[in-house]
Amino acid sequence: SSGINAEYGDKIAVTLRTLPRLLAEAKGSVDELALEITQIILSLSSEFYMEDFIECRKRILVNCAVVAPRTVADYLSYQFYEDNYTIGHRLDILDVIVQASRELSRIEVSPSEDQIEKTKMLNMKPWEIEVMERLKKKTKRFNSATKIAIGKENKFNPVCGNFFYALMNQYDKELRTLNLTEEDTLVLGRLIYTLGVVLHCASNAPAAPNMGKTLLDFVRVFTDIYVLDEYVKQSILFATSIVAQISPVAVMTAEIYPQLMDIRLWAEELLTDTISADTTELAVYALDIMDTVIGRGLFPSDINSLSKEYTPLSLKDTVINSNPKISEISSSES
Repeated sequence: SSGINAEYGDKIAVTLRTLPRLLAEAKGSVDELALEITQIILSLSSEFYMEDFIECRKRILVNCAVVAPRTVADYLSYQFYEDNYTIGHRLDILDVIVQASRELSRIEVSPSEDQIEKTKMLNMKPWEIEVMERLKKKTKRFNSATKIAIGKENKFNPVCGNFFYALMNQYDKELRTLNLTEEDTLVLGRLIYTLGVVLHCASNAPAAPNMGKTLLDFVRVFTDIYVLDEYVKQSILFATSIVAQISPVAVMTAEIYPQLMDIRLWAEELLTDTISADTTELAVYALDIMDTVIGRGLFPSDINSLSKEYTPLSLKDTVINSNPKISEISSSES
């Protein structure tokens, strides 16, 4: 990989700190330049001390994806499945896609958080924040598309497919440095989470219903795997909840109902397994959304009540029996 020589450290540090602003202020077509910068920065490593190197590198990549979305998103998506990258590089690619998607769609992740909660969120992983926010801001307006906070225009809609489809196209590619369904389940979970965020950012786009159907087909592949990491289970539930909330009723009935019902059955089965309290709460939430969207009341009142009273939990491997609420539900159903 490329390295930053200590001899030129000061000059290069100034350049890295200046690049994000220059990219943000760029006028006209900068696709070729943004792609060239992305190719260099993605594999760049620092050989001297630069306190904000990681932040600057990430900011540059995000800005490249914002100013040249089609070109850079396509490049990053295909690089995600190349053999010459580490797990860290792949997670960086997914983080860049998430951040660029939000910026282009002008979504505010937590517009009403007070300072105490913001401080607490600094110690959380990006996907944990996303799940926590969605769980806290549950709404019963499931039959309409999610309203996107936009500025003068939503620049994401025309390019949302570039941030989405290529990330799924090669998931089964055999790689020496990546095995999504075995030792690299963290990457699989983050991949599914990323696709859910991209779909959420595109929820008002004409392409959103087809994207939702494609995402359901994708995650359903992994529900057939008997042993799944808790993180992957949570990501599947999160992504399915996004699909259910952004899909128009007509599309829900005609095109994705069978897939949704398959995942619904899988989510119900999760509640009978020994899973963490976090996964259980998210499964209840996802089932509640799916039942509301398809107009079915298949839940016992106590589970609906639990969903409405949901309080975000810290991520830890706590089985169902250690959660008093879940234990009470399990005993009442038996």
